[in-house]
Amino acid sequence: MALTLPSQTLRAVAAKLRQLSYVPTSWQGILAGINADGRGQLGPFLVKLVREGGSPQLMAMVLEHLADQREALQQERDAWSFVWSGPDPAHAKTADTFATVNQLIQQAQTSLLIATYNIGLSSQFQDLMESIADRLECGQLQRVELFFHPIQIADRLGADPLATIRQWFDEKVWPWSAKPCVYVDQRLLSGSSERCYQHAKVLVADAATERSSALVTSANFSETAQRHNFEAGWLVREPWRADQVAKHFQLMVAEGLFVQV
Repeated sequence: MALTLPSQTLRAVAAKLRQLSYVPTSWQGILAGINADGRGQLGPFLVKLVREGGSPQLMAMVLEHLADQREALQQERDAWSFVWSGPDPAHAKTADTFATVNQLIQQAQTSLLIATYNIGLSSQFQDLMESIADRLECGQLQRVELFFHPIQIADRLGADPLATIRQWFDEKVWPWSAKPCVYVDQRLLSGSSERCYQHAKVLVADAATERSSALVTSANFSETAQRHNFEAGWLVREPWRADQVAKHFQLMVAEGLFVQV
């Protein structure tokens, strides 16, 4: 039978075992205070360890190792949460995309990385972007990177696409003085006949810190996507995993796949 007991129970039994200098003839005292299910799991398990020649110290080490594994698994589970967008209030059991995005942005202390296909121009998203610009202006954020596809003007970029995108971005998307680092797919500039460009939807807050977290979602950085469409995503609060996302975008920039506007 596999042990399904909480890590605290395993550690408590291990602590009692470490106090012994001999193998007891009964586990009643060691397992005192544990419910019937726990005794039913641990009793046979300890008997098997004794048959294999285990000393109390070795048995304690085994239980502590199992507790470590249980805690690591629980930490991994706690680090992930499902995030959903939709017109109906189905969020009693599931985190809301817009609320999650807003929380990540407001709680960020050093940096933000935002990737989207379409960037929203509604008043609500203008307010959200203005709040980012204000924090950049006053130094509450040191760096903001924005990766997007200028779908609104993609068919009229003209002879100088970067200049066209920059002018449109400064006038229509981000009219505030504190600007993010803006990137677009380099295929926009090469005249590629392919119709697929930057389409990832990602938000990373505080990359390369102990607070690093990331949302990977199907929802664009727009009110329609985050409030009305059915969209799904995962939020991860395990820093090394969130940093994987940020590092991938940094690598894409370093390799010239994204170009700064």
